[in-house]
Amino acid sequence: METTKAIVIESFGGPEVLRLQELPLHDPGPGEVLLRIEAAGVNPADLGMRDGRYPWAEPPRFPLVPGYDVAGVVESVGREVIGLAVGDPVTATTAHAHSQIGSYAERVVLPADRVVPAPGLTVEARACLPLAGTVALQALRRLGLNRDQVLLINGVSGAVGCFLAQLAHRAGSIVLGTASTDDHDYLRSLSVDPLDRHRPLVDQLHDRGIDTVDAAFDAVGGPSAGAAFATVRDNGRYATIVPDFWIPGGQFTPARGITPEVVVYSPIRADLAELVDLVSAGALHARIADTLPLAAAPEAHSRLMKGGLRGKLLLRP
Repeated sequence: METTKAIVIESFGGPEVLRLQELPLHDPGPGEVLLRIEAAGVNPADLGMRDGRYPWAEPPRFPLVPGYDVAGVVESVGREVIGLAVGDPVTATTAHAHSQIGSYAERVVLPADRVVPAPGLTVEARACLPLAGTVALQALRRLGLNRDQVLLINGVSGAVGCFLAQLAHRAGSIVLGTASTDDHDYLRSLSVDPLDRHRPLVDQLHDRGIDTVDAAFDAVGGPSAGAAFATVRDNGRYATIVPDFWIPGGQFTPARGITPEVVVYSPIRADLAELVDLVSAGALHARIADTLPLAAAPEAHSRLMKGGLRGKLLLRP
């Protein structure tokens, strides 16, 4: 049996439990493809895989390999696979909730329906796009904005926030976003009106002649999520990817006609293919914070936990 080097977790804990090991690698079966991984994205969900908070479909089995995002090249295909050929550059997500097989590795076998050809895209774009881009696209649909409506993104400088800002602007929304002032010039280049995350949102909106926004999206949680929610007009829309920070009652009440929506990643291949087309057309851009070697996975997790990243961290075998 062939093997692959991979970052594994043999017990839940902090970044120090991430270790580089050699693991067996089976041949692709029917409906599967073998990928040589060029880069893996590091996501907040990976932190939950490492410390035990991730919601697996079955009890976790050690050793676990974390990671969702894959930029890779097809090495071989199993029976019944169509539309993918050896040598194709691809973007993909692992089926981690069920298989517990992740992308922090040199090679991986994945279901073909998780893999999308991405000719012409850089390794960085292919590694950054799958999870964050898909969540952003699905969040935009959940928000249901009309042209010229105002969207506030709490945490716009992160991977999901940046993708959502670009998708919403392309759809005709007016986009505002909270970020540190160091990021404001970059955000303006994405047609985002940046807000200082350290200043009261209400004051900054008033400075722009805005009393309320039509919708808000939260990628941060905590007190700033409540502040973002408070800016939404009655009967507006609110969505979040950080539901752990919801506080029932108070501002989060149906009395205002706002039902907070939790956006959970759904692995829809057509969505990822749509994102690939947008990147190929120059209508969507990935933002990379840094690229580290695979063995530096503990450092990558520590940096993600610390926060303040501008874009996505990548690991390259």
